[in-house]
Amino acid sequence: MFNDSDFQAFDDPTLGGRMAGIRSEIDPKFDALAPLVIETLGFQTPIYAHVAKHLRRHKNPPMNTWIAFSTNKRGYKMNPHIMVGFWDDRLFVWLASLAEAKERAQMIQRLSRLLPELAKLNDHYDVSPNHMAKTFSPISARKLDKQLTRYQQVKQADFLVGRQWLRGDAIFADPTQVEREVLATVTDLRPFFNQLIQ
Repeated sequence: MFNDSDFQAFDDPTLGGRMAGIRSEIDPKFDALAPLVIETLGFQTPIYAHVAKHLRRHKNPPMNTWIAFSTNKRGYKMNPHIMVGFWDDRLFVWLASLAEAKERAQMIQRLSRLLPELAKLNDHYDVSPNHMAKTFSPISARKLDKQLTRYQQVKQADFLVGRQWLRGDAIFADPTQVEREVLATVTDLRPFFNQLIQ
């Protein structure tokens, strides 16, 4: 699955070069990962995989790339989803409800009910208010509460909970271990995802 050389796609500063690296090195691995994640989720509700296409980019190269899993066949941004992806310096797995979420008030209510259990996730987990920035904090009951309040009050805020592995981490020497950790994270996030899509 993923290894440290996958980050090299982001070393190219040009749009064409970076996109070529993403398309040739990372996207095929996303495609291979998709059925494993869907099987790990094991929901009765169909789950669809969406690989980021970056179609609107005509000048600036993408800062990150990902595959998202949602119940919507056409897209994912308006629905709660799990996303697995890369920045130039990290691999991430997030359970996400974005600013674009439809029925946002309902999502906030559901997240509010989930906060006590989310706070029990181990200290490998982080929270983030923005899926397009590297901003994050280690998970805690206080950080979750603060993040949910921000999600409720700030129109452009996202709500993300998940894990990250930094470029150069020893885990990337063993792609099988990376796969295990990614799927274990999906397993941990599965009950929360299931509650959000009900």
